[in-house]
Amino acid sequence: MSLVLDTHGSQHVTLDALRTIPTPQPRGSRHQPIPHASLVDALIDGITGRGWTVRDSDLGISQYGAQLFGTLDLRRATDTDPEMGTMLGFRSSTNSSMSIRGVAGKRVFVCSNMCLSGSTFVMQRKSTTRLDLSALVADGLDRFLVQSEALSEGIDRLKNTTITDAEAKARIFDLFNASVLPSRLLQPLARHYFHPTEAEIDCHPRTLWGLNNASTRSIGSPALKPAAQFDAAQNIGRHFQLAAA
Repeated sequence: MSLVLDTHGSQHVTLDALRTIPTPQPRGSRHQPIPHASLVDALIDGITGRGWTVRDSDLGISQYGAQLFGTLDLRRATDTDPEMGTMLGFRSSTNSSMSIRGVAGKRVFVCSNMCLSGSTFVMQRKSTTRLDLSALVADGLDRFLVQSEALSEGIDRLKNTTITDAEAKARIFDLFNASVLPSRLLQPLARHYFHPTEAEIDCHPRTLWGLNNASTRSIGSPALKPAAQFDAAQNIGRHFQLAAA
């Protein structure tokens, strides 16, 4: 699953391509858009300076370049989990449609999926002329590390919670009754959980973690647009109590 998709007004981009996207001129003294590439560079510099390696990145733009969505897949020398890797998700905009937010996540290798924490950390609410991007990112990454640890503990809890099919159906009903996901995703979610593909069969079936994975798989492209995917992934994390305290 990816947070970005290729559709009308939205597309995947490389970091080099991101550098060619023009940044709008400031609108008044209190508005200073941050170039998308500058934010990504600052995040990469900040996280590598803390001992992480960026294994891969997934970047995308929406609203014809005004909105940025991305994930950085991370690794440390001490990582030993064969099933999952740490991931940093983020979003931003140059048209004031979104604040700069980050979120801790996990890349699930065994079923090519992802999981986001139910809580974000705000790196910038408004575009202002007095901005220290390095300090802003450093503060955000401090919160990311705390959030990532809480996310790992929450995932362990879900893995260790088995559920019957009847319990799964009740929990799926709760997902949609609470408007965590749009109703049109009911059939895809049920199919992913009760009738997994060969690639999905190892995603801890008949557990809350398996249900979480089925939920996140259901929101992938082309089901939802990038902003809706980001919000839905967090709604799922919040519903499964994967938010940092």
